[in-house]
Amino acid sequence: MKKIIALTLLSLILITGCGKEKTMTCTRTMNQNSISFDLKYEVEYLKDYVTKIKSTEMVKSSDKNVLESYKETVEKTYEPYKDVEHYNYSVEITEDTLISKTDLDYTKIDVDKMIEIDSANSKIIKDGKIKLEDIKNTYETMGLICSK
Repeated sequence: MKKIIALTLLSLILITGCGKEKTMTCTRTMNQNSISFDLKYEVEYLKDYVTKIKSTEMVKSSDKNVLESYKETVEKTYEPYKDVEHYNYSVEITEDTLISKTDLDYTKIDVDKMIEIDSANSKIIKDGKIKLEDIKNTYETMGLICSK
């Protein structure tokens, strides 16, 4: 009898996937005034809630001044978060491309500190969590296409 129960439990775990994290990818490519933008956001989630977000934003331009200007803007945006643990970012220019990357772990990050830094974060962070549907709607409002 114990073997049957153990096998049944093991089967249920294997079938349901142990609550395995999944990934939603949101992308957008656009060209504007000889500048191209390539945005990619990978959202890891468990059930209905976001656990991690990794983004890569690339701006291509032959004009170094344009890239430097974008770099300054991005750095000013991320600067307030520099001391927030589990909020990692990098910004660099390589030849004709600015590459901005973020890596946020919402299972460990201090969301209250994020809201303190920018109250706009409270629009998607509710009760210390981000619902997958809320972040999807936010990205789609920005023109990104999301797929699970």
